[in-house]
Amino acid sequence: MKLCVRCRANLRYEMLATVIRSLGRSLEEMTVLELDSRSPLQPLLSKAKVYYRSYYSSSEEVGSIRPDGVRCEDITRLTFPSSSVDLIVSSDVLEHVPDIGAAFKETHRVLSSGGCHIFTVPPRSATRKRAEIIDGEVKFLTEADYHSDPLNPAGILAFWDFGTDAGELFSAPGLDVSIVAGPEGKDQRIVWKAVKR
Repeated sequence: MKLCVRCRANLRYEMLATVIRSLGRSLEEMTVLELDSRSPLQPLLSKAKVYYRSYYSSSEEVGSIRPDGVRCEDITRLTFPSSSVDLIVSSDVLEHVPDIGAAFKETHRVLSSGGCHIFTVPPRSATRKRAEIIDGEVKFLTEADYHSDPLNPAGILAFWDFGTDAGELFSAPGLDVSIVAGPEGKDQRIVWKAVKR
């Protein structure tokens, strides 16, 4: 994986930064939630009027705040008021969410009118569900796939593979979903955008 020598970002973060800069709205006017506590987008996103960094932990209370100011959040049940966030940014997060429909319903709830969720997922040739939770237990539908996670040495389970055909899964009433950048690079990276009408 090649990293930018200046900011240490890889291609997907560079693509996200380009899309964020092209939104046509100043970050200084926006409330931003990033679903990442340590991304290379921090210098850019910290220009926002309000900038929340977050992480997910099933063993910690949603909405709790660490001493460094980072919040524990769950994309399927965010602790933000309705219509209070202008921009959500996530990079390779959503494939780890068992209930993707709940994630986008919650995205719609917290976004302000015209607000958007800009995101990447690891590119795959087609969309398929890899695992699901039934009665509190993980049921594997295909071989287990764990991705590296700085918060968990054992890695984090991928519940989904997402291809370019995933737009319908990324949707919810009142959200317009499209691919806004890519494919680029060896991995054919793309950036998605979900805009609240």
